[in-house]
Amino acid sequence: MSLKDKWQHRTRHSLLENTVMLYILQFSNMALGMLTQGYKMRVLGVELVGLLGAGQYAANFFLIFLDFGFLLSATAKVSARREDKRELSRILSCVVAAKVIFTIISALVLTFFIVPKLSGPGEVLAYYFFLLSCVASTMLPDYMYRGLEQMSAITIRAVAIKFVSTLLVFVLVRRPEDFYLSPLCTAIGNLGALAFVYWHLHSRVGVGFMRVSIKDIWIEIRDSSQFLLSRMAASVNSNLNGLLLKNAMPAGSPDMFTNPETATGLYTNADTVIIAARNGMSPIADSLYPHMMKHRNFGIVKKAMLFVYPVILGGCAFVFAFAEPLLTVWLGPEGVNVVLPLRLMIPVAVFAFPNYVLGYPTLGAMGLAKYANISTGFGTAVYLTGAFICYRTAGISLPALCVLSSVTELSILLFRLVIIFSHRGLLKQSPRGEEEKA
Repeated sequence: MSLKDKWQHRTRHSLLENTVMLYILQFSNMALGMLTQGYKMRVLGVELVGLLGAGQYAANFFLIFLDFGFLLSATAKVSARREDKRELSRILSCVVAAKVIFTIISALVLTFFIVPKLSGPGEVLAYYFFLLSCVASTMLPDYMYRGLEQMSAITIRAVAIKFVSTLLVFVLVRRPEDFYLSPLCTAIGNLGALAFVYWHLHSRVGVGFMRVSIKDIWIEIRDSSQFLLSRMAASVNSNLNGLLLKNAMPAGSPDMFTNPETATGLYTNADTVIIAARNGMSPIADSLYPHMMKHRNFGIVKKAMLFVYPVILGGCAFVFAFAEPLLTVWLGPEGVNVVLPLRLMIPVAVFAFPNYVLGYPTLGAMGLAKYANISTGFGTAVYLTGAFICYRTAGISLPALCVLSSVTELSILLFRLVIIFSHRGLLKQSPRGEEEKA
């Protein structure tokens, strides 16, 4: 049966449908993000792009804190209790209440610890707009739709709203002085998506807010905390590079790889490509996670590695070989300076897909979710050790941190492979659906 036939005869809200919808959502975000990044590089220049990049990396830490691991813990609960609308409303209310508390904490941290170190009103506004965008993004109840396996219900409309926010970048960001409006455009798009999704959740899905106790909120926070440590560790691995380049190198260096402003801008552009690659891979793991937690069908994991991974490897090889013309078309003449950092970070994309698939979808279904968390912590330890060695010896530089990112991703993959191999007997157990029928 062809892919077209499989799609036409799919079961509604099936794994195939939800994977496709997640891909549409992620691909649209990726394409629109790449489009605006190329535009900003030409209008703002590499140094202001680096300034915005540093703000985005700082905001990403807030984003991980605001999410607090609910995307994993709440998704699993929703998947297990999808028929009980009252329980789903309780989960939604507890998660949103917890995120409101975390938003207040984040705003206080930004105001009293970060803003005093910023250089001007434009940069201050940019950081507040980044936080607003993060709050609107994390308040989206993705966990509800992923757990219900109903991503098709919101995908097309969410993409349309994101398209509007992209158009705003081209309308509002016309000069270097307009750089602080870039995160505002993203925030406007996220707020629009937020309004639509909660309307849809209430009117079409039948899930809304209800009164919950402090104890209920605390239980949700407690259950999610095990995932927070892993996601915070992953955030360190992926975001600290930009902050180190901005703050840990002496200013005034003529070398573009050791000059703070220029190096941060070059890294931001290279990292945008890697993030796009990650976003292209994550929908498979995101849709596999609730499916695997319910059915434990490890054959799907094998198929993903056999049929999807070779395509990803081919794409990585293509980008590596043709990096210079691709980056020049995308970023303009300065794109040639991004070639080296991008090539040094290509292994991150190579190792990312097996890390996604073998992480929570596989280890979680094996009953070994704690090792997915531990493996990320192990990678963070590798990263921090490497960064400290660089700082104490040759110094922080763009090439060194790019290589370190690749080594970190490889270390996480090796850790997970060792755990899966040592517990391989769990892979031979019957799927839950068969156990229930027996």
